[in-house]
Amino acid sequence: MIGKHIGPFLLQGEDPLMIDAEHCATVRTENTLMHAMLLLSSVGFTSVPVLDESSHLAGVIGMPAIFKGILGDDDYHWDQLDHRKVKDVMERNVFVVYDDSPLEDILHLLVNANYLCVTDRDGLFLGIIARKQLLKRFNRFAHEFENHFKVTPRESKPVSAPQDLQATKNNH
Repeated sequence: MIGKHIGPFLLQGEDPLMIDAEHCATVRTENTLMHAMLLLSSVGFTSVPVLDESSHLAGVIGMPAIFKGILGDDDYHWDQLDHRKVKDVMERNVFVVYDDSPLEDILHLLVNANYLCVTDRDGLFLGIIARKQLLKRFNRFAHEFENHFKVTPRESKPVSAPQDLQATKNNH
């Protein structure tokens, strides 16, 4: 469980935790693979959310999926970039959170993802939460938390020093 003072502190920030849908690079299910490839190349992201015609989250697409989608038996079929649709090759199994998901769930999922898609309960795409946004907040936490809260150690087992942790790792 995240501490009662730590959670709210992490949620504070000058910029919002969630990047709103209108500020996210996205593609549509009916876009061509060429369109998706050009977008990914221009924004420099590894993947982007894919939305259907009603702005509901349908999946994500990245360059590996695009290349796999035009790969033949022994060569790439580059002409297919203009004909195949994003919906044919996108990843449908994606990390999704809701706009009211607990911070603990978000942190757990961001361990294995660069970003999380945020939807409402009906699947309408609301935006993304990027790992970068949370890392900025943890950086602020590490530097400022004790300026706002008095922190005193409890009478318990002492926290190991980094050199002790390293020695433990090497002995096992």
